[in-house]
Amino acid sequence: MKKVLTLFVKVFSIFSLLLISTVTYAQEINEVDFLTSGKWFLESVQIGEETQEFSKGNSWMVFHADGKYEIMMSENEQKGNWKFDENEKAIQFQDSENLAAGFKIKTLNKKQLLVVASEGDLAYTMKLTK
Repeated sequence: MKKVLTLFVKVFSIFSLLLISTVTYAQEINEVDFLTSGKWFLESVQIGEETQEFSKGNSWMVFHADGKYEIMMSENEQKGNWKFDENEKAIQFQDSENLAAGFKIKTLNKKQLLVVASEGDLAYTMKLTK
């Protein structure tokens, strides 16, 4: 009986580790899938206490699965390379000195992306929607 119980505990432990690893891996894939699921429209940018609203369609971001990005902000387009930092939960822009620290993700789901970024002493929050 003791051997059966010991075997059960070992099997249960291994199964639990595999399950946790699978769930974690699935979450990582989902984050990238959500990011690369199409065009994200800039809804608002908050700088300190001030919030600037944007009309849908004029300012947007697209994160491509191949590591390329496109950003359109007030008729200025920027293109480059990006990667997702899993440890920091941040979008890193590889070719931009201004956005070197990237966007720290606060909320990400199929309909909303909320990121916090900083440029020097200036910190801001961006809300994007599908």
